[in-house]
Amino acid sequence: MTFHGYHHITSIVTSAREDMRFHAGVLGLRNVKRTVLLDGDRPFYHLYYGNEYGEPGTLLTSFAFGPDRPEGRRGSGQVSSISLSVPRGSLNFWLDRLNSHGLPATRFELLGDQRIRFAHPDGIEHQLVEVDVDDRLPWTGADVPAAAAIRGVHSVTVCTREVDELDMFLHEGMGLRSRDADGAVKAYTMARGSAGQVVEVDHRPDIPQGTWGYMRNTIDHVAFDVREADAQLQFKDRLETMGFIDVTEPRDRNYFYSVYFRTPAGAMFEATRSHPQGFLKDETLDSLGSCLQLPNWLEEKQDEMLAELARTQPLD
Repeated sequence: MTFHGYHHITSIVTSAREDMRFHAGVLGLRNVKRTVLLDGDRPFYHLYYGNEYGEPGTLLTSFAFGPDRPEGRRGSGQVSSISLSVPRGSLNFWLDRLNSHGLPATRFELLGDQRIRFAHPDGIEHQLVEVDVDDRLPWTGADVPAAAAIRGVHSVTVCTREVDELDMFLHEGMGLRSRDADGAVKAYTMARGSAGQVVEVDHRPDIPQGTWGYMRNTIDHVAFDVREADAQLQFKDRLETMGFIDVTEPRDRNYFYSVYFRTPAGAMFEATRSHPQGFLKDETLDSLGSCLQLPNWLEEKQDEMLAELARTQPLD
């Protein structure tokens, strides 16, 4: 079983409107789906952003919980940063763009890559990483030129106090390979090891434990693309055979099927395969993300949910 790269990364944010401004307005991604968190009784927006079709590996998603949800504490056992792939030579464009939108950005180098560090309005760290080759097609319907547009997820950073068991888990459980290290940060690769197929681990032995659960201002989980149902079940069986029992049965998330598993570091990962129609199962390509979509088991509550969302998280 091989992970083919990332599927999506999900953060927990405060404001749906500010989240939309950040991803679509500043980063130039397409809002490909407006739906709701499928767990719990109250409706909370689940917003998806990516390229034209919302293909796996281009997707960032957000649960918008509002200001009443407690803030999480960042620390060990969490995914601490989301890195996105951009073409070489585009960092100056992004420095100017981010700073002009009130998002302070700084340039730095890590693992031999030129990068920019900045943050979501809720403080979640993001990076842009320059790459020479990335075949993923960007969304070009925003005001970001194609020569600078984000191609998709480059990598994530897992922050941990203890690295030995996580290292074993990434190698033996997930089949990743060690690549190189830069100080406390070590890179692991899946598949070909190209952009979108890198996991970075930041060893921080003195950092406090971070919070888990649905807490604002944190990255909730990272999903990896397995493509096939058999591969998903084989991976689940492998983890359980190794003694990692914090693994779920496959769950229907309407647009994909998810097996969640917690790493030894504490970060929540997911093995994901897309629905055959992807995000086109309930909208046309031209209308993606234009209005709220619900799975069939929630359709009878649509009017009630729309009314509450309009009151608590107005988007338009």
